[in-house]
Amino acid sequence: MLSEKQAEMLNHMFNPKFFATMDKQGNPNLVVITCAEFYGGDIIFGNLFLWKTARNLKENPQVAMLVMDQKLNYFLVEGVFDRFEESGPLLDRLNRSDMVRYNAYTGLRNAGVIKIKSVAPLKKYPLAKVFGGFMKASLLFRGKPNFPANVGQTFSQLMSLKAVAYNAGGRLQVEILPGVGVNGDYLVPALKLPEGVRYAANVITTDVVSFQVKGVIERRGLRVEEVYAAGPPVVGKRIYRIADSKVAG
Repeated sequence: MLSEKQAEMLNHMFNPKFFATMDKQGNPNLVVITCAEFYGGDIIFGNLFLWKTARNLKENPQVAMLVMDQKLNYFLVEGVFDRFEESGPLLDRLNRSDMVRYNAYTGLRNAGVIKIKSVAPLKKYPLAKVFGGFMKASLLFRGKPNFPANVGQTFSQLMSLKAVAYNAGGRLQVEILPGVGVNGDYLVPALKLPEGVRYAANVITTDVVSFQVKGVIERRGLRVEEVYAAGPPVVGKRIYRIADSKVAG
């Protein structure tokens, strides 16, 4: 069960929620959603451009969600996807929210329901760790990316929120990335991550610029095999694929 503060953070439409899923092969996907609410003991969310997420949920119901605010308070929720509702009170409730009512693109396709399995305590990510990670990444890894330069620049920004999801023995893990550098085919995080597993990382800026990258965690860092635009007007469009990769998702 979420505490009052956690529910308030989740319900705030301007707080990013990094929403992680996996397909039936265990390949992670990580998107930022805004239209979500703690309601009736469950988490309900609006399906707006969540094509890959929706496909994953039908194959594998495991869900992990990292909720943050602008002051770097955060918590992690693990849950199980229950259902989509194409109509009814849950969809009506989400469609009445400010985020949907004033959306210039389209309405919600449906409302999803997540049954909560566990909730981590509310914590505050140390600002010193963010600055330290940024400085480490900036000083040690300032190479030229082989993937689109604006993607590397966005992940490298101090004033952006970044997270990574990976498959840890069949269980979704989501972690904050305090700083990220760039080097050829790699994003280099200021964080030790398990090698040899597939990952998905997402970044969102204060200007609502967002990208998702996917690949494999290697000794040199996060090997970038695919890049997706994660914000309008081309939400979910793949904008880069490494030539020699065997894309899993």
